[in-house]
Amino acid sequence: MKRILVTGAAGFVGRHAVAALAAAADPSDRIVGIGRGSPDALPAGVSFRQIDLLDGAALSTFVEAYRPTDVLHLAAMASVQQSADAPTETWRVNLVGLLNLAEAVTRSAGGARFVFVSSGEVYGRAFLAGHALSEAVAPLPLGAYARSKWFGEQILLDVLRNSGVRLVILRPFNHIGPGQDERFVVPSFAGQIARIEAGLVPPVLEVGNLAACRDFLPVGDVVRAYATLIARAEEIADGSVFNVASGRPRSIESVLADLRGHATTSFAVRIAADRMRPSEIPVAAGDASRLTAAIGWVPSEDWDAALAGVLADARARVSGA
Repeated sequence: MKRILVTGAAGFVGRHAVAALAAAADPSDRIVGIGRGSPDALPAGVSFRQIDLLDGAALSTFVEAYRPTDVLHLAAMASVQQSADAPTETWRVNLVGLLNLAEAVTRSAGGARFVFVSSGEVYGRAFLAGHALSEAVAPLPLGAYARSKWFGEQILLDVLRNSGVRLVILRPFNHIGPGQDERFVVPSFAGQIARIEAGLVPPVLEVGNLAACRDFLPVGDVVRAYATLIARAEEIADGSVFNVASGRPRSIESVLADLRGHATTSFAVRIAADRMRPSEIPVAAGDASRLTAAIGWVPSEDWDAALAGVLADARARVSGA
């Protein structure tokens, strides 16, 4: 029987992850999510506890009682821009919370599998090579978010060594889906389109740098990788590192064009100075061949359907406002 613990379970990816884990679980498995927020709904067989990872005492008490066999650590300040605006909070949440969790697991759940969701952002300046990067490439992170994720990887390699807890590090690239907030580019576009369609704002969509190219995946593909890795955890070597990526960079301009194809009204596009965030990385993409070889994972979700889902979610939010 697995006792799976998911941190950040009330967040965008967390909600999708617990659903994927529940779908893949055996009837005897238990799944508990924890987080600072509260999820709107939970799949059958999944429970939730409101626990802040920065509250070390409450977290330790919970882990000691639950004794997870598998930990999927998603909780983090996940927005690059949010992290840039609040670097102190980023380091506190992404590292102090991680240390509290690692300490609790090593003390009370020896033998557990610890799946740490890092980020493809850790590669940073290495993307200047201009091609999809494999895990063999040394990270050169840029900014508080990427550096906190890279340091998180190093911390776990030290803290979990010789503890009996087995570590797997995942580096997912950009992912999209219903429930993602508008600090991210695709839901930002979708939210603006939904408000334009509803007549709430003039038919002008504000954008930043459309030339940048990024590696996007539907969130369903991403959480399927997480669920499969946990289901097959016994086969994965301690300390393994896996990219979760499509290997196909898309320009932000092409993503907007794809979304425009789902819009019900026309709109103009205007470059907004406050959205032109500086970036020295023109193209960022990952090579997930190692993950494919390990568990047979390949992206399979339909890109166009994923975009339609993001826009439908934005329309529902606007109509319910």
